[in-house]
Amino acid sequence: MIRYLIYFLILSSNISIGQLNDTLSEKSFTKKSTILSTLIPGAGQVHNNSIRPLEIRNKLWWKLPIIYGGIGATCIQINLNNQEFNNVKNERISRVNGNPPLNFPSYSNDQLKLIQDQYRRLRDLSIISFLGVYLIQIIDANVEAHLFLFDISDNLGFQFKPYYQLGYQSNYFIPQLSVNVKI
Repeated sequence: MIRYLIYFLILSSNISIGQLNDTLSEKSFTKKSTILSTLIPGAGQVHNNSIRPLEIRNKLWWKLPIIYGGIGATCIQINLNNQEFNNVKNERISRVNGNPPLNFPSYSNDQLKLIQDQYRRLRDLSIISFLGVYLIQIIDANVEAHLFLFDISDNLGFQFKPYYQLGYQSNYFIPQLSVNVKI
């Protein structure tokens, strides 16, 4: 009897965990999406996608390859520029210690200093690019979560109509454009 009770409790707990809550708090939804995207790149976009209706859900996966492609490309650039920076730095140190040129025999010490500075700038620019891609995907997840909860009902709209106003000190009409917003 206790065994059946344990099975029932385990099954009922799994079923209750799988239920969706129909009431979405805008603050908690956007906060969760932003935190997920901060911890794991692209997780906020997946979270935003998981809550959408099925007909829209399959159209939103295109952001993940862009996010991971951008992060991967910037990581590769950081690694390559750092390796070249270290190669040039080690060559300069080797020459200062009195060793013959090994990797860059056609460059002088002043030219190696310029090349080392160039690779340092490229590495730093790659790090800034990585941070830019990372921040853009966090901002994208946050904005998408805000826009998901935005009201786009039929009660919203604009109405444009031409309007003619009689001039104050003259007898002619002044053409104008009026914009009415229904909320």
